[in-house]
Formats: sequence, structure tokens, C-alpha cells
Amino acid sequence: MEACVNVDKMHDCPVLATIQVIGGKWKPRILWRLRDGAATFGELRRIVGVSEKVLQENLLALRRDGVISRTPVKDGEMVYVEYRYTEYGLSLVPVLDAMGSWGMAHAAKERDGEALEARTPRRQA
Repeated sequence: MEACVNVDKMHDCPVLATIQVIGGKWKPRILWRLRDGAATFGELRRIVGVSEKVLQENLLALRRDGVISRTPVKDGEMVYVEYRYTEYGLSLVPVLDAMGSWGMAHAAKERDGEALEARTPRRQA
């Protein structure tokens, strides 16, 4: 795995490249929900708790990055749209799982009152 070589050139950091795709207030919530399978726009809006406009913008950005797809579905007379991971987007699920596990462990430490040595990561020798 390649490390972030030069902190002055953050665009060279592979972690930042990932964060640019999945970062923000709403994209992680959208992607976390889609781990359970396809969802309609309305389901995402209810579960994520975001305005229609902001949800549309975030879904469009994720589609442009090739992470999710938008598929029209006809159910009798009713037509709706489902969003789901693309094959490429599925490669993010282990990343999200790892981030989710770390986040739960971190939240438990904070909740249990364990003192965190520092809020910034230490450099490994």
C-alpha cells in the first residue's frame, strides 16, 4: 500500500482520492444504506433525512464517479427508480465496513469515557 508521500501535495494521497468520492455529510449515509441493497429515491430520502435537492446532487455525484447506478423499474402501471451499487462501487463496501467498525469502536471509547491519548494520529516509525 502506498503512503501519502508529501503532505504539501495532498492530491497525491490515495486516502484523499477516496474521501473525495465518498466524503461529505450525505454520501456516507447513502452508501451505508445501499449496502443493504437497492433503494428508491423516496426510501433514501426518508432514511438519510435529506432534502430532495441535496439528495439529487449527491446521487448524481456518486453516479458520475461510477459508484452507483440509477435504474428505472416498472411495476404494473407504476414506474420508479432504484439506486444500487455498480460493480465498481461494490469495491467500496469493504472500505465502508472497515470505517464503520472503526467508527463504532471509537464511539464506544468516547462513550465509555476512555481517555484518548491524542486527537491526531501518531506517525509510525
